[in-house]
Amino acid sequence: MRKVIKKIATVVASVSMVAAMSLSAFATTYDTYQFAGNPNLVGEADPGAKTVGWVTVREQQFLEPVDGLDGVYSFTGNYVHAADYDSLDDDTKAGYREFKILGDGDVEGWNHQLCLGTPDAAWADNQTQFRIDDTLEEGEFKVYVDVTKGFVAVIQNHQNVNMLIRFHSRDEDSANFVKTTKAAILADGYEESAVYLDDDAYLEFVNQCLKLEGGEAITALYEGDEAPAAAEDDTTVSDDNANDKADAEKTIGVSDTKTSSSNSSDDKEDDGLSKGAVAGIVVAVVAVIGIIVAVVKKKN
Repeated sequence: MRKVIKKIATVVASVSMVAAMSLSAFATTYDTYQFAGNPNLVGEADPGAKTVGWVTVREQQFLEPVDGLDGVYSFTGNYVHAADYDSLDDDTKAGYREFKILGDGDVEGWNHQLCLGTPDAAWADNQTQFRIDDTLEEGEFKVYVDVTKGFVAVIQNHQNVNMLIRFHSRDEDSANFVKTTKAAILADGYEESAVYLDDDAYLEFVNQCLKLEGGEAITALYEGDEAPAAAEDDTTVSDDNANDKADAEKTIGVSDTKTSSSNSSDDKEDDGLSKGAVAGIVVAVVAVIGIIVAVVKKKN
């Protein structure tokens, strides 16, 4: 009987440990990371070149870790126009500025592709395809990737270069290229549960990259997406009104400030299983233990 209970206790501990681990961030899972894209982005004028660009094993296209930033890697590209650039239509030109980010591409090929906003432990085949904006100039540019959060930024001449994305690139998924914002991805037909992108955290990452490149911080990735400035309130509250408001707050017993802080804390709940879900798992396991113990006692 004691041996049975001891084994059950071990199972409970293991389940609790796994549940707790799910509350933390995904860990880096790949040894190497690759930039795979159109040859024009790696200095080759022939967009149909087979040995550069859309390849997974070329060492010159491997990302390098950024000193002092865990989980952040970078790649330096060199954009050149296609040989027949002037005769191309806009859609073809746009296609020549597309790329993906891979994990262990030199070993696993295309099996692990970055999905925007998703940690590398959950990358898969046919994920996000990035299309750099036509403001990209010929010459050097820098790509930064935070593999632990699935963030990508393109910086050139100390400025952020906007991108559009095809969120998933499977045949059955949308072929549209949309802005790199959660709202744009959801509007393209994806379910809320499938999109892990945090817009505020993403913008913070882009500004971090801009700082590394000597650029100035931005307030939004796309012009016109900035939050409207708060209107100034010219109304002056008299001392009597202020006192009345204070008395009302004392009567209610809960200030608006505390409520706001509470909501803010809820919004910042970690991704993955919530603490309540973990507690539910533990309770369920304990219930199973009780049933097993009862059965064992009955047999004895």
